Amino acid sequence: MLETILIILFVVCFAIISIWKLDWAITLCIAFTPTYLLRFWVDFLPMTILEAMIVVIVAVWAFRTVRTRMQTKACPARFPWKWLAVAFVAVGVLAMFVSPSLRAAAGLWKAYIVEPVLFFMVFVNVIRTREQVQQVLWGLGATAVVIGFIAMLQYLNIVSIPSGYGLETPRRATSVYPFPTAVGKYVGPIVALFLGILITRGVGKIKPLWEFIQRNVFGLGVVAFGGIGLLFSMSRGALIGVFAAAVMASFFSKRRWQILAMLACIIVVAFAIPQTRDNILGVFSATDVSTDVHLVMWKGAWRIIEDNPILGTGLASFPIVYDQYKEASHTEYFPNPDHLILSLWIEMGLAGLVVFVLIVVQFFRKAAALVKFERAHTVGLMAAIVAILAHGFFDTPYFKNDLAIEFWVLAGVLVVLDRLSARAAPAVDEKHTEQTTAAS
Repeated sequence: MLETILIILFVVCFAIISIWKLDWAITLCIAFTPTYLLRFWVDFLPMTILEAMIVVIVAVWAFRTVRTRMQTKACPARFPWKWLAVAFVAVGVLAMFVSPSLRAAAGLWKAYIVEPVLFFMVFVNVIRTREQVQQVLWGLGATAVVIGFIAMLQYLNIVSIPSGYGLETPRRATSVYPFPTAVGKYVGPIVALFLGILITRGVGKIKPLWEFIQRNVFGLGVVAFGGIGLLFSMSRGALIGVFAAAVMASFFSKRRWQILAMLACIIVVAFAIPQTRDNILGVFSATDVSTDVHLVMWKGAWRIIEDNPILGTGLASFPIVYDQYKEASHTEYFPNPDHLILSLWIEMGLAGLVVFVLIVVQFFRKAAALVKFERAHTVGLMAAIVAILAHGFFDTPYFKNDLAIEFWVLAGVLVVLDRLSARAAPAVDEKHTEQTTAAS
């Protein structure tokens, strides 16, 4: 009873904030994405606190949009990437009905596809200024700092680590999550985002280090605490993703050769330390247990694709159908094949994989055009997606409530920045014309 009362009070308070300041509500929702772990039921429908916040945000925005439409006879809403978003949702519907478990598939369709896409649509209509974009980035960064800080407390034995992971060698922090890989999946892209921004901005020429620190205290804190979270959770795939993102971002910096040299030094140091060397070589040589398990699982996943190359086997199907394709010695349970391409292909079919690839292509196509106007933030956003894609070769950094929201938030920030640059371009051209006329 107390739990129900607290949930109702939280939702009511959040609804009041949404009605008062919808952009603040969006930022709070982004900052509180780990609340998908707090689950409850509304009659027969399973819900999470994160989903409740998304429902409130969408409802408030929809009411305002309809009211404005009735008053002005014009639709104030924008729907960028409309056909890609619609295609993603539609493919999800097909994948839901292909699945051997319609109820479980419907839950994943709701949490991983519909809600993130709706949130994206509200996001790009509500977030309209640079100040609001910065506010959103602060929300993302604050979450990474908290997650990293709690992981540090766990590693120092101030906060307990869930049974099992604290007994491993080395110990693996889980922070607010029930398992350590969740830390890397969510925090990795955020660290890459802020690292890309910092790399692109550079140190400068006048009082370089001090001015750089003053201007980027928060960003440095996100990278530091987020990096601590990745290290203490031993999220190897996420670390590889962040490293790939840093390499990509370095090519947009005036100090690219110094940055690449620094990254090369990190590799040398990592290989000089026996423990990190063994971990790195274990990933690529398949000599450790985790990598061996993943290789066996990927072979089973590929057998599923060979038998179901077009439609896959549907959302939430992998744990069910994998029993028919796995090696006899493989007894571990996995909700997905820990590989982004294999997961998309099996869970959403070939069409789902193609639509996701088209969304990523659209992202980089827009980013390539935007980078000349919004260099630092655009490079940071590209770095975040590069981290997700690189991590995707070792895990599935999308099929989870918080990860799906994070992906579409990154896309939403790019859309908003693209719109702002399009508005600024005519003003710049007009000013240049006036200056040319005055000079002549």
